[in-house]
Amino acid sequence: MKNKISNQKYDEERSLYNIVDTEVSNCIFAGPADGESILKECRNILVENCSFSLRYPLWHAKLIIPDANHVDLYDNMEKIPFDKITEFYNTYLK
Repeated sequence: MKNKISNQKYDEERSLYNIVDTEVSNCIFAGPADGESILKECRNILVENCSFSLRYPLWHAKLIIPDANHVDLYDNMEKIPFDKITEFYNTYLK
């Protein structure tokens, strides 16, 4: 990744709109501005250890899932990180 964003807090609408080749880690997407679509239309991004409580945080984003590509997610069930998806939903979408 060319760019890194870490340990930041964002709450404005489309704060990181259209970022490319970026690793986003340990960030919080929440706050009084209650913005939406924080990472809208991003490409080639890796998101790790972030907390989301705003609407549509990854709308039209193209994420990196290690050792996977778009086809894998439909054709190869072993590539889908169900454990991380389940943990995310159980933690943040109660």
